[in-house]
Amino acid sequence: MSGGKVYLTGGGCGDAELLTLRALKALQKCDTVVYDSLVTEELLQWTRPDCEKIYVGKRYQCHSRGQLAINALLVEKARAGKTVVRLKGGDPYVFGRGGEEFIALRDAGVRCEVIPGITSAIAVPAAAGIPVTHRGLSDSVTVVTGTAAGAGGKEELKLDFQTLARLKGTLVILMGMHHLAKIVVGLLAAGKDRLTPSAIVMDGTTERQRVVRAPLFELVARAAERGLTAPAVIVVGAVAKLELIMEGEGKAEVERETFIQMPLSGITVGVTGTAHFAHRLFDVLREKGAQPWDMHFMEIKPAREPLPAFADYGWLVFTSPNGVQVFLDKMRRERRDLRTLADKKIAVIGPGTALALQEAGIYEDYMPQVYDAAHLAGGLAHILMTEQVENRKDGREECRDVEDENLNGQQGFNGVTSMDAGGKSLRTGEARCGVLLLRAKQGSDVLPRIFRERGIPYEEYALYELGVQEQRRDAVITKEPDYIVFGSAMGARAYVEGMEKKGIRNTRSRYVCIGEQCAKEVRKYVTEPPLVAAEADVEAIADCLCREGRQD
Repeated sequence: MSGGKVYLTGGGCGDAELLTLRALKALQKCDTVVYDSLVTEELLQWTRPDCEKIYVGKRYQCHSRGQLAINALLVEKARAGKTVVRLKGGDPYVFGRGGEEFIALRDAGVRCEVIPGITSAIAVPAAAGIPVTHRGLSDSVTVVTGTAAGAGGKEELKLDFQTLARLKGTLVILMGMHHLAKIVVGLLAAGKDRLTPSAIVMDGTTERQRVVRAPLFELVARAAERGLTAPAVIVVGAVAKLELIMEGEGKAEVERETFIQMPLSGITVGVTGTAHFAHRLFDVLREKGAQPWDMHFMEIKPAREPLPAFADYGWLVFTSPNGVQVFLDKMRRERRDLRTLADKKIAVIGPGTALALQEAGIYEDYMPQVYDAAHLAGGLAHILMTEQVENRKDGREECRDVEDENLNGQQGFNGVTSMDAGGKSLRTGEARCGVLLLRAKQGSDVLPRIFRERGIPYEEYALYELGVQEQRRDAVITKEPDYIVFGSAMGARAYVEGMEKKGIRNTRSRYVCIGEQCAKEVRKYVTEPPLVAAEADVEAIADCLCREGRQD
């Protein structure tokens, strides 16, 4: 057996809180996660920042990778000594091809453990108030798939309608929405009573859940009226007429209230960027009634180099919650005690970054009133210049420039040249009132430019690098929600480059930017001006959408 191991893991059926504890523990410790399209990507927030995330999603007639390629990928990662979570929607052995993957791993000599998951066949109807069995109505349940691999791997409908029509219990059909009309016609032609209670549950167990109940012969028309699409579960049988939900409880009830009362009711919002950014914005959008679409495709690649010695700096500056997460994770991995930060002052760009630090018991000393890099740099520069004046008055100036032997630039951490406004570099141990910028490698030049102009000594440490998950990007650029949110200029540029590469145009969605730097990038590619949040904050993005909705 190889040194690595694969956990064949069921991710549940929509609501992230339905993940099992065993699956959660596997996600928290794994080196690589290989995940499907039906997995709620909120689950990825529990992986380590340096965890490798590989999207291998399959949707109807659109596979990012074939099954043999997925099998080979799992074997390759495990043989490299990695702990791998193969994260699949629902349960890995319920139409998930989990058995095939287990056999491939076993035959390759790779250790594999199965972690069962909650299947949508049972849980999704239950979330809509439909028990799949109920005394007096149904004492059996049959689960079938509406999409199966045919000749040459082409997906097609393969159901024995004669047998299914004679069933007296409950029939649950997964992955059947693309063939809904054929399924209904097939059951009716085989003799199924046209008045048989039926239901479709779309996006089950989530805040986006929508339910249609109808006699079998009306099901197709009713689903079309409500705009129901995949992913959805189809239920046929007497239990479909039940609605076992208490007043004001359950996802279905939340959905009804949301569509009527909330300021963003019925609005779809695609969120790009990193998984962490997307999930933070999801919570805010849902509170206002929007239907968020997970369209993130940016990944975080933490720096391999160790953190610098903090003793050399008076201020640590954080510009994103992502940076805070990577920083805290590196502190743990490098066994750096948080008490080493005791005499440091902390500056953050906005409340999201501050909250990420506060969760670790660290509180900021400065946050600008306007949450962007220019105001952060300007405000912090003013504080530092004031401190320097006070230190001179007291006769205890601590910050001293040292002439660099090589004026072409001394290489700082991660190859970043650290210079003060006079073209001099700062040497370790002689910048007690200097500033350490802890941010992404691709951070904007606004912060360092303002510090140079004001003569503020600083160094940069690239906590992480942002990368593009190519396969995931190829999958999301085809989506056209009402609005698409960009969390960075780089993310916006990568999105447009992906569309140009595939020859795709989106004429439906309106673009929304987290700040002016991001908007400046988007304006290069579109004629309609994007919406711009008043501040670089998820709450400001939601408020921007609400204002736009009121104007409409």
